[in-house]
Amino acid sequence: MLGGVGQLVGRLRRSRVGRALERYQEAHGNLIAGGIAYTGLFSVFAALAIGVSALMAFVGSHDSVRRSVVTTIDSLLPGVVDTGSGGLVTVDQLVLDSALTVGSVLAVAALMFSAMSLMGAIRTGLRAVFTLTDQSTGLVRTQLMNLVGFVIIVVGVLVTAVASVLTRLLSGEAGQALGLSGALTSTGSRVAVLVVSFVIDSGILALLVRVSGARPPRRDLLWGSALGALALGVLRELGTDVVGSSASNPLLASFAAVAVLLLWLNLAARVVLLTAAWMAEADEAPAEGSHRVPPDEASAQTTKGIRRALGAGEGH
Repeated sequence: MLGGVGQLVGRLRRSRVGRALERYQEAHGNLIAGGIAYTGLFSVFAALAIGVSALMAFVGSHDSVRRSVVTTIDSLLPGVVDTGSGGLVTVDQLVLDSALTVGSVLAVAALMFSAMSLMGAIRTGLRAVFTLTDQSTGLVRTQLMNLVGFVIIVVGVLVTAVASVLTRLLSGEAGQALGLSGALTSTGSRVAVLVVSFVIDSGILALLVRVSGARPPRRDLLWGSALGALALGVLRELGTDVVGSSASNPLLASFAAVAVLLLWLNLAARVVLLTAAWMAEADEAPAEGSHRVPPDEASAQTTKGIRRALGAGEGH
């Protein structure tokens, strides 16, 4: 009996999922996820201020796209942006002054540096899971990679918003052409939007992994990104429901939004890191272009990177 259980446990540990979990634990994934969430709590509003200002300037007076952008942000960060039922900040409060002055330029620069600290923490965490050494690429190159990652996320939000509007529009027209009921058309539109969001999330995850410097096999990169996007989609739905139920109590609304934001960032970071661990376990040998190092060395480097990111986030 005990021998059979031991064999089963050994088989599970040797499986790809088991090896991915072991890699995640060796890299101290939970600790890294906590650092990313903590950094995100200080950086998210700076990132929102820059991202929302850029998005609103791009969409202009297109109300449908504007509403979709707000809805998309709310799904990514439940309870932060006011969608009409309460939130920590409104869209108007996030939009930066368009007047070009020395003060506005310095403010944007400070916000950009703070926003990129979150991307820096994510990138450092991904490199730790892939056990990539810090090869001293230089401050400029590192910040450039963080900027690229930040731009990828902002563009992903905009593409998701525009795709959601187009999907709902096309679904409505298709439903009318086929003579479908309003309820059925609405359900079909919702499913189509979820599918589009899933595809875009998969692309974002794949790009973030590449920006981190990891080079897993293409097949594992695609499958891992798909699994991660599926898990993030479930988290978004659950997070929105939790905030919606908490918002009905005016005494808990603001506190619940902050608590859910911190929890959601932590869980999302764990999903991303677990996805990376699954990608990294494509086989027993290191992926091409990856420099495997002992877990203790990678963890030490990760701790230094997270501390640097935390310092940047708290400083702004």
